[in-house]
Amino acid sequence: MSRFPARLRMSNQSRRLNTSYRRNGKLQSCEPCRKGKLKCDHMMPTCGRCARRNKPDQCVYHPAPLTKGARIPTPQSSDIDSAASVTASQETNAVSLSTLGFPPFQDEPPRLQAQRASSLPAQALPTNDGYAAIDEPRRPLPDNQLRGDSVSFPQASSFISHTAILSENETRLGILPSANPRTGSDIPQAHIDKGAIILSLLIDLPLYEKYIDRWFQLSRGIIIIEPIMNIWTRGLWSTWHTILDTQKADGLRQMSVKIWDNTMNPLESLLNRHTTPREFSANTTGENLRWEVVGIVFTMVALLAGSLQDGDPIFCSHDDPPINRNALVLKAHNAGEACLNFCKDFDVINDIYLWLLYEHTVVSNSLHAKGSYSNWQRTGYLAHALVAFGLHQEIRVDDHTPFFIAEFRKRIFICCYESDKFTSSFVGRPPSLTRQYCRIQLPLDLNDAQIMSDGLDLDNALTHLDAEGWNSRGAVQRCTFARVFASNALITEDILEVSLGLHSSEEILRRATDIEARATQLWDNFPTFLRLDSSHPWDIRRAPVEMLFLAYMHLADLGHHFLLQRTLIKKVGADATRLLAISRDILSFILVLINNRDSLRDFQIDFTQLLTMYGIPAASIIGVELLHQEQDPSSTSAMQSPLPRSDTIQDLSVFVACLGSIRPDSGGYPVCVRGKKFLKRVLDTILAPQQSTAIRSNSSAEGLGDTTWTTPLFQSGNDEDFMRWLESMEWEQESWVNFN
Repeated sequence: MSRFPARLRMSNQSRRLNTSYRRNGKLQSCEPCRKGKLKCDHMMPTCGRCARRNKPDQCVYHPAPLTKGARIPTPQSSDIDSAASVTASQETNAVSLSTLGFPPFQDEPPRLQAQRASSLPAQALPTNDGYAAIDEPRRPLPDNQLRGDSVSFPQASSFISHTAILSENETRLGILPSANPRTGSDIPQAHIDKGAIILSLLIDLPLYEKYIDRWFQLSRGIIIIEPIMNIWTRGLWSTWHTILDTQKADGLRQMSVKIWDNTMNPLESLLNRHTTPREFSANTTGENLRWEVVGIVFTMVALLAGSLQDGDPIFCSHDDPPINRNALVLKAHNAGEACLNFCKDFDVINDIYLWLLYEHTVVSNSLHAKGSYSNWQRTGYLAHALVAFGLHQEIRVDDHTPFFIAEFRKRIFICCYESDKFTSSFVGRPPSLTRQYCRIQLPLDLNDAQIMSDGLDLDNALTHLDAEGWNSRGAVQRCTFARVFASNALITEDILEVSLGLHSSEEILRRATDIEARATQLWDNFPTFLRLDSSHPWDIRRAPVEMLFLAYMHLADLGHHFLLQRTLIKKVGADATRLLAISRDILSFILVLINNRDSLRDFQIDFTQLLTMYGIPAASIIGVELLHQEQDPSSTSAMQSPLPRSDTIQDLSVFVACLGSIRPDSGGYPVCVRGKKFLKRVLDTILAPQQSTAIRSNSSAEGLGDTTWTTPLFQSGNDEDFMRWLESMEWEQESWVNFN
């Protein structure tokens, strides 16, 4: 028999916890407690405070308390209304997204402010048919459904694991997860000594801080943001500057042991629902410094040095000789890689490790030749690390995940997802991350100050976003760019499926038509502030990095149609008129970038990337077609779409000269040299009319001449020389814009 009176037992049985969450991940309070800023126990139908004050009729849980004009549901009807609104939302969005397959930018679905809790709004979820549905927020999993001993991140597919049955039943049998924490004393002395050598390089940390500040002035981070980086570097120097200044071997080894201790401590122990960004940053530096943070410091220095040109003022001083930029890149890169390998050697995988791996992949790929197997390996390793950590599954705020960590997880995943698609299209290989197994969740379009905020400041920042999570100020932020390219990546993946897959001609035509329509609709749905003015494509009123973002967006849209037309020509023998028109648009815009190259002087990695990814293929198409029209003026293409000879030769000449200016230490140098050699040979042939006439005369008389340049070059099987070269080219996407 229970000792409680029946009256109390019945009351307790009828009460239940309100499981609705606010945007900051905290349980929703009733209206009297919220307005009075009082602590609420979140019970329904009446919280304890309202029951004690004898005001049960006023105890209601408003689904969107900051909105106006909305009906306030009663406690009894709130659950029913919420379920009905979610169902209605799913039906509405299924219709609005059925043709596009990606989140619209202007055609907003009905606002559901209550569903924006836990860092949402609803995001696009790819389904098996290739289209997207709306991903509704879910409640956190119970603690006993978390996977792994070292990584406490929920994974919906954990029931497939070979240990799933054990994990599901160990707790009820009284078996608790074994905890075997490692410390610095478990680390081999060789690793401690290596760590001391790496730490000795931090004697230049004040100079490195100048480089890092310059980087954020130029680029604006998305994964590693300036406020967190500042906390890390200040905490590092303030705590360890004496040891770093004196450079005594014993002190450096003791510092190395301490950092090993911190690194072996699971990062998840620092995280809970209420952890703030500043608390997290402060707890991973200073006395709590980790190898992941040390590696990020070096990697950011390498990233800045690799993006600038030789002779930049930051590398020069009045008293000392200029700093060797290439040597600085290699030193910082190698130090960052050593820290990365420390984590790999002991299976350390956490959020900061993924941030380091992400940034280091950018630097490493920029130092190796584009298309190399080394770069392909590194990009694949990054994708596998994300999947191993579970970021391809639903990302949400829960008891182990604060709001800002959930947002950073979404950011890093979509950045890697779209970079994976560009890498695949560059080298012509299947992607490592595919939508069939990935949940695409767009992060909210927040700036650095907003993502670092908490409490009421965070709530206020979220109210300034529209229903789709975009900023309402028309600002082209780093996160804005990443959100756009996440949708672009889905288009690219569809094109890769058609290009690399085995489909009938009818299926290729059908799917290509559908993809082109969705790509066009996606571009048309962009807000006006994300589209360039075709009459004045370069706006000096915008920051150079914003113009770089917009340039990537514009070229990505043209690139979709370019790849589609190439696929149709090669696989179903389609006409090449459209491809030629798209190539001319691409080359025209590339020339705009070349004419404004001084504005992009601090983005050398990206400038070279634009030349190799978009410029060389488009210019090669135009060059070969111009040569074809010169050799055979009576051809169909020469009659229907003649190229302006003088303007085309001038444009190609400018582009060739630009390719020749790429420095040898650039990862894109071999590709640029090859493209320059090809286009120069085309121009030499065109500008040598007497030789060309003699060749044509001999070919006509003997009937044995090379007909490569006198047949339709873009028809399947007739463009051997060009297509043999173009098909052998290895295009790879390696850009801090797409990674960082």
